[in-house]
Amino acid sequence: MEETSYGTTSYSLLLWLIVDTSPRIEQRDHVRILKKAIKKTLATLGYELCPLGLRASISDFVNPTQAYEQRLIRNFVNLTQAYEQRLNESGDLIEINETRSTLIARMCGTPPSEAYYLVEALTRCTNVRGDVCEYGVAQGETSALIANEIRSGSKALHLFDSFEGLPKPSEEDRLKDDIFSLGSMEAYTGTMSCPEDMVRARLSAISFPPQRYVIHKGFIDHVLKHDSNLPEEVSFAYVDFDLFEPTKLTLDFLHRTTSTGAIIIVDDYDFFSTGVKTAVDGFVEEKNSGATVYECFVPNSRYGYFAVLTRKG
Repeated sequence: MEETSYGTTSYSLLLWLIVDTSPRIEQRDHVRILKKAIKKTLATLGYELCPLGLRASISDFVNPTQAYEQRLIRNFVNLTQAYEQRLNESGDLIEINETRSTLIARMCGTPPSEAYYLVEALTRCTNVRGDVCEYGVAQGETSALIANEIRSGSKALHLFDSFEGLPKPSEEDRLKDDIFSLGSMEAYTGTMSCPEDMVRARLSAISFPPQRYVIHKGFIDHVLKHDSNLPEEVSFAYVDFDLFEPTKLTLDFLHRTTSTGAIIIVDDYDFFSTGVKTAVDGFVEEKNSGATVYECFVPNSRYGYFAVLTRKG
Protein backbone atom coordinates (compact mmCIF):
# COMPACT_ATOMS: atom_id res chain seq x y z
CA MET A 1 0.00 0.00 0.00
CA GLU A 2 1.33 3.42 -0.88
CA GLU A 3 2.28 5.57 2.07
CA THR A 4 0.39 8.84 1.92
CA SER A 5 0.86 11.92 4.07
CA TYR A 6 -1.51 14.79 4.50
CA GLY A 7 -0.95 18.30 5.73
CA THR A 8 -2.87 19.68 8.66
CA THR A 9 -6.27 21.22 8.10
CA SER A 10 -6.76 24.82 9.19
CA TYR A 11 -9.91 25.72 11.05
CA SER A 12 -12.09 28.67 10.14
CA LEU A 13 -14.26 30.70 12.45
CA LEU A 14 -17.97 30.77 11.55
CA LEU A 15 -20.02 33.69 12.83
CA TRP A 16 -23.74 34.19 12.26
CA LEU A 17 -25.28 37.63 12.57
CA ILE A 18 -29.00 38.26 12.88
CA VAL A 19 -30.03 41.85 12.37
CA ASP A 20 -33.70 42.66 12.65
CA THR A 21 -33.98 46.28 11.45
CA SER A 22 -35.90 48.01 8.70
CA PRO A 23 -36.16 49.07 6.00
CA ARG A 24 -34.26 46.34 4.07
CA ILE A 25 -31.68 48.74 2.65
CA GLU A 26 -30.75 49.79 6.19
CA GLN A 27 -30.46 46.15 7.25
CA ARG A 28 -27.97 45.46 4.43
CA ASP A 29 -25.95 48.51 5.49
CA HIS A 30 -25.92 47.33 9.10
CA VAL A 31 -24.70 43.87 8.06
CA ARG A 32 -21.98 45.32 5.82
CA ILE A 33 -20.71 47.64 8.54
CA LEU A 34 -20.80 44.89 11.18
CA LYS A 35 -18.95 42.43 8.95
CA LYS A 36 -16.25 44.98 8.22
CA ALA A 37 -15.81 45.76 11.90
CA ILE A 38 -15.78 42.09 12.88
CA LYS A 39 -13.23 41.21 10.19
CA LYS A 40 -10.87 43.86 11.52
CA THR A 41 -11.37 42.71 15.10
CA LEU A 42 -10.77 39.05 14.21
CA ALA A 43 -7.70 39.95 12.16
CA THR A 44 -6.08 41.50 15.20
CA LEU A 45 -6.64 38.21 17.04
CA GLY A 46 -5.22 36.11 14.21
CA TYR A 47 -8.54 34.85 12.82
CA GLU A 48 -10.21 35.21 9.47
CA LEU A 49 -13.95 35.35 8.74
CA CYS A 50 -14.84 33.21 5.75
CA PRO A 51 -17.73 31.06 4.49
CA LEU A 52 -17.43 27.32 5.05
CA GLY A 53 -20.06 26.13 2.62
CA LEU A 54 -21.70 24.19 5.44
CA ARG A 55 -24.84 25.55 7.04
CA ALA A 56 -24.66 25.97 10.78
CA SER A 57 -27.56 25.45 13.11
CA ILE A 58 -28.67 26.81 16.45
CA SER A 59 -27.43 23.55 18.03
CA ASP A 60 -23.86 24.63 17.20
CA PHE A 61 -24.25 27.38 19.77
CA VAL A 62 -26.37 25.46 22.28
CA ASN A 63 -24.08 22.39 22.23
CA PRO A 64 -20.66 23.44 20.88
CA THR A 65 -19.00 20.15 21.92
CA GLN A 66 -21.42 18.11 19.84
CA ALA A 67 -21.04 20.53 16.94
CA TYR A 68 -17.25 20.21 17.16
CA GLU A 69 -17.49 16.40 17.04
CA GLN A 70 -19.79 16.60 14.03
CA ARG A 71 -17.34 18.87 12.24
CA LEU A 72 -14.53 16.44 12.97
CA ILE A 73 -16.54 13.62 11.42
CA ARG A 74 -17.41 15.72 8.37
CA ASN A 75 -13.75 16.63 7.94
CA PHE A 76 -12.72 13.00 8.36
CA VAL A 77 -15.27 11.84 5.79
CA ASN A 78 -13.92 14.41 3.35
CA LEU A 79 -10.37 13.23 4.00
CA THR A 80 -11.24 9.55 3.47
CA GLN A 81 -12.98 10.35 0.21
CA ALA A 82 -9.86 12.12 -1.04
CA TYR A 83 -7.68 9.21 0.09
CA GLU A 84 -9.90 6.65 -1.65
CA GLN A 85 -9.73 8.65 -4.86
CA ARG A 86 -5.94 8.65 -4.55
CA LEU A 87 -5.93 4.89 -4.02
CA ASN A 88 -8.10 4.28 -7.07
CA GLU A 89 -5.93 6.55 -9.21
CA SER A 90 -2.92 4.41 -8.26
CA GLY A 91 -4.72 1.26 -9.39
CA ASP A 92 -5.74 -0.17 -6.02
CA LEU A 93 -9.45 -0.16 -6.77
CA ILE A 94 -11.82 -0.20 -3.82
CA GLU A 95 -15.55 0.21 -4.02
CA ILE A 96 -16.69 3.64 -2.89
CA ASN A 97 -19.51 3.70 -0.36
CA GLU A 98 -20.84 6.28 2.05
CA THR A 99 -20.98 4.01 5.11
CA ARG A 100 -17.29 3.15 5.26
CA SER A 101 -15.96 6.52 6.40
CA THR A 102 -18.49 6.76 9.23
CA LEU A 103 -17.63 3.26 10.44
CA ILE A 104 -13.91 4.01 10.39
CA ALA A 105 -14.41 7.34 12.18
CA ARG A 106 -15.99 5.69 15.22
CA MET A 107 -13.63 2.70 15.52
CA CYS A 108 -11.94 2.12 18.85
CA GLY A 109 -8.51 0.50 18.96
CA THR A 110 -8.07 0.32 15.18
CA PRO A 111 -6.63 3.48 13.61
CA PRO A 112 -7.93 4.58 10.18
CA SER A 113 -4.60 3.67 8.58
CA GLU A 114 -4.93 0.05 9.70
CA ALA A 115 -8.61 0.03 8.74
CA TYR A 116 -7.68 0.86 5.16
CA TYR A 117 -5.26 -2.05 5.07
CA LEU A 118 -8.28 -4.21 5.93
CA VAL A 119 -10.39 -2.57 3.24
CA GLU A 120 -7.76 -3.05 0.58
CA ALA A 121 -7.03 -6.63 1.65
CA LEU A 122 -10.72 -7.53 1.47
CA THR A 123 -10.83 -6.10 -2.05
CA ARG A 124 -7.81 -8.17 -3.08
CA CYS A 125 -9.46 -11.31 -1.68
CA THR A 126 -12.75 -10.84 -3.53
CA ASN A 127 -12.01 -13.63 -6.00
CA VAL A 128 -10.20 -15.91 -3.54
CA ARG A 129 -12.20 -18.94 -2.43
CA GLY A 130 -13.48 -18.98 1.12
CA ASP A 131 -15.36 -17.08 3.77
CA VAL A 132 -14.25 -14.10 5.85
CA CYS A 133 -13.31 -14.34 9.54
CA GLU A 134 -12.61 -12.09 12.47
CA TYR A 135 -11.01 -13.50 15.61
CA GLY A 136 -11.62 -11.27 18.61
CA VAL A 137 -14.49 -8.92 17.82
CA ALA A 138 -14.77 -6.79 21.00
CA GLN A 139 -17.48 -4.13 20.46
CA GLY A 140 -18.11 -5.22 16.87
CA GLU A 141 -16.85 -2.02 15.24
CA THR A 142 -14.36 -3.84 13.02
CA SER A 143 -16.98 -6.53 12.40
CA ALA A 144 -19.28 -3.86 10.99
CA LEU A 145 -16.52 -2.48 8.78
CA ILE A 146 -15.71 -5.94 7.40
CA ALA A 147 -19.39 -6.74 6.90
CA ASN A 148 -19.87 -3.48 5.03
CA GLU A 149 -17.01 -4.35 2.69
CA ILE A 150 -18.39 -7.79 1.78
CA ARG A 151 -22.03 -6.74 1.68
CA SER A 152 -22.29 -6.82 -2.12
CA GLY A 153 -20.92 -10.36 -2.35
CA SER A 154 -22.09 -13.69 -0.99
CA LYS A 155 -19.31 -14.68 1.41
CA ALA A 156 -20.24 -15.61 4.96
CA LEU A 157 -18.75 -13.73 7.92
CA HIS A 158 -17.50 -15.83 10.86
CA LEU A 159 -16.96 -13.96 14.14
CA PHE A 160 -15.03 -15.55 17.01
CA ASP A 161 -15.01 -14.24 20.58
CA SER A 162 -15.34 -15.57 24.11
CA PHE A 163 -17.28 -12.48 25.25
CA GLU A 164 -15.60 -13.12 28.60
CA GLY A 165 -12.54 -10.96 28.11
CA LEU A 166 -8.93 -12.08 27.71
CA PRO A 167 -7.87 -15.58 28.80
CA LYS A 168 -4.93 -16.16 31.11
CA PRO A 169 -1.60 -15.26 29.51
CA SER A 170 1.06 -17.86 28.77
CA GLU A 171 4.80 -17.79 29.46
CA GLU A 172 5.33 -16.22 26.01
CA ASP A 173 3.21 -13.23 26.96
CA ARG A 174 5.25 -10.51 28.57
CA LEU A 175 3.70 -7.11 29.16
CA LYS A 176 5.19 -4.68 26.66
CA ASP A 177 2.65 -1.82 26.71
CA ASP A 178 0.62 -1.44 29.89
CA ILE A 179 -2.33 0.18 28.12
CA PHE A 180 -4.65 0.19 31.15
CA SER A 181 -1.88 0.74 33.75
CA LEU A 182 -2.69 -2.53 35.52
CA GLY A 183 0.90 -3.36 36.36
CA SER A 184 1.13 -6.98 35.16
CA MET A 185 0.12 -9.27 32.33
CA GLU A 186 -1.92 -11.46 34.67
CA ALA A 187 -4.02 -8.48 35.72
CA TYR A 188 -5.46 -8.29 32.20
CA THR A 189 -7.21 -11.66 32.53
CA GLY A 190 -10.93 -11.09 31.98
CA THR A 191 -10.55 -7.54 30.71
CA MET A 192 -11.75 -6.19 27.35
CA SER A 193 -15.02 -8.13 27.46
CA CYS A 194 -18.03 -6.88 25.50
CA PRO A 195 -21.55 -8.34 25.25
CA GLU A 196 -22.55 -10.36 22.21
CA ASP A 197 -25.63 -8.19 21.76
CA MET A 198 -23.41 -5.20 21.09
CA VAL A 199 -21.86 -6.97 18.10
CA ARG A 200 -25.25 -7.96 16.73
CA ALA A 201 -26.46 -4.38 17.14
CA ARG A 202 -23.51 -3.08 15.11
CA LEU A 203 -24.32 -5.46 12.27
CA SER A 204 -28.03 -4.70 12.45
CA ALA A 205 -27.30 -0.97 12.25
CA ILE A 206 -25.80 -1.42 8.77
CA SER A 207 -28.55 -3.89 7.75
CA PHE A 208 -26.15 -6.80 7.29
CA PRO A 209 -28.34 -9.94 6.85
CA PRO A 210 -28.33 -12.21 9.94
CA GLN A 211 -28.12 -15.27 7.68
CA ARG A 212 -24.78 -14.02 6.34
CA TYR A 213 -22.88 -14.21 9.64
CA VAL A 214 -22.11 -16.77 12.34
CA ILE A 215 -20.94 -15.97 15.87
CA HIS A 216 -18.68 -18.62 17.39
CA LYS A 217 -18.86 -18.02 21.13
CA GLY A 218 -16.16 -19.32 23.45
CA PHE A 219 -12.40 -19.35 23.90
CA ILE A 220 -10.71 -20.37 20.68
CA ASP A 221 -9.10 -23.57 21.98
CA HIS A 222 -12.54 -24.93 22.88
CA VAL A 223 -14.25 -23.61 19.75
CA LEU A 224 -11.74 -25.19 17.36
CA LYS A 225 -12.24 -28.56 19.06
CA HIS A 226 -16.01 -28.61 19.46
CA ASP A 227 -17.66 -26.20 17.01
CA SER A 228 -19.18 -28.10 14.06
CA ASN A 229 -19.85 -24.96 12.01
CA LEU A 230 -16.32 -23.77 11.37
CA PRO A 231 -15.49 -22.38 7.90
CA GLU A 232 -14.03 -24.96 5.53
CA GLU A 233 -12.24 -22.36 3.43
CA VAL A 234 -11.10 -18.86 4.40
CA SER A 235 -10.12 -16.06 2.02
CA PHE A 236 -9.50 -13.31 4.57
CA ALA A 237 -9.01 -13.22 8.33
CA TYR A 238 -8.44 -10.49 10.88
CA VAL A 239 -6.86 -11.85 14.06
CA ASP A 240 -7.06 -9.68 17.18
CA PHE A 241 -6.56 -12.09 20.08
CA ASP A 242 -3.85 -10.06 21.88
CA LEU A 243 -2.04 -13.09 23.33
CA PHE A 244 0.32 -15.86 22.18
CA GLU A 245 -1.68 -19.06 22.55
CA PRO A 246 -4.99 -18.03 20.90
CA THR A 247 -3.05 -16.33 18.08
CA LYS A 248 -0.93 -19.41 17.44
CA LEU A 249 -3.95 -21.74 17.46
CA THR A 250 -5.79 -19.46 15.03
CA LEU A 251 -2.86 -19.20 12.62
CA ASP A 252 -2.49 -22.99 12.57
CA PHE A 253 -6.21 -23.33 11.77
CA LEU A 254 -6.00 -20.72 9.04
CA HIS A 255 -3.02 -22.50 7.47
CA ARG A 256 -5.28 -25.51 6.97
CA THR A 257 -8.17 -23.50 5.54
CA THR A 258 -6.55 -20.84 3.33
CA SER A 259 -5.19 -21.08 -0.21
CA THR A 260 -3.02 -18.98 -2.51
CA GLY A 261 -4.05 -15.31 -2.44
CA ALA A 262 -5.64 -15.39 1.00
CA ILE A 263 -4.66 -12.61 3.42
CA ILE A 264 -4.35 -12.73 7.21
CA ILE A 265 -3.95 -9.49 9.15
CA VAL A 266 -2.79 -9.93 12.76
CA ASP A 267 -3.36 -6.99 15.08
CA ASP A 268 -1.19 -5.97 18.07
CA TYR A 269 2.02 -7.21 16.48
CA ASP A 270 4.81 -6.03 18.80
CA PHE A 271 2.32 -4.18 20.98
CA PHE A 272 0.71 -4.81 24.38
CA SER A 273 1.91 -8.41 24.81
CA THR A 274 5.09 -9.83 23.28
CA GLY A 275 3.12 -13.02 22.59
CA VAL A 276 1.51 -11.96 19.31
CA LYS A 277 4.82 -11.12 17.63
CA THR A 278 6.32 -14.34 18.94
CA ALA A 279 3.41 -16.35 17.53
CA VAL A 280 3.51 -14.66 14.12
CA ASP A 281 7.30 -14.84 13.74
CA GLY A 282 7.36 -18.49 14.74
CA PHE A 283 4.49 -19.35 12.40
CA VAL A 284 6.08 -17.66 9.38
CA GLU A 285 9.49 -19.16 10.08
CA GLU A 286 8.03 -22.66 10.38
CA LYS A 287 5.83 -22.51 7.27
CA ASN A 288 8.52 -20.85 5.14
CA SER A 289 11.26 -23.31 6.12
CA GLY A 290 11.22 -25.04 2.70
CA ALA A 291 9.70 -22.48 0.34
CA THR A 292 7.99 -19.13 0.71
CA VAL A 293 4.42 -19.91 1.72
CA TYR A 294 3.66 -16.59 3.41
CA GLU A 295 4.83 -13.12 2.60
CA CYS A 296 4.94 -11.12 5.83
CA PHE A 297 4.68 -7.34 5.69
CA VAL A 298 4.92 -5.17 8.81
CA PRO A 299 4.17 -1.50 8.07
CA ASN A 300 5.69 1.47 9.83
CA SER A 301 4.34 1.64 13.38
CA ARG A 302 2.79 5.06 12.76
CA TYR A 303 0.12 3.19 10.75
CA GLY A 304 -0.59 0.84 13.64
CA TYR A 305 0.85 -2.33 15.13
CA PHE A 306 -0.06 -5.21 12.86
CA ALA A 307 1.35 -7.73 10.39
CA VAL A 308 -0.05 -8.65 6.98
CA LEU A 309 0.43 -12.26 5.88
CA THR A 310 -0.28 -13.02 2.23
CA ARG A 311 -0.41 -16.68 1.21
CA LYS A 312 1.82 -17.41 -1.80
CA GLY A 313 1.61 -21.16 -1.98
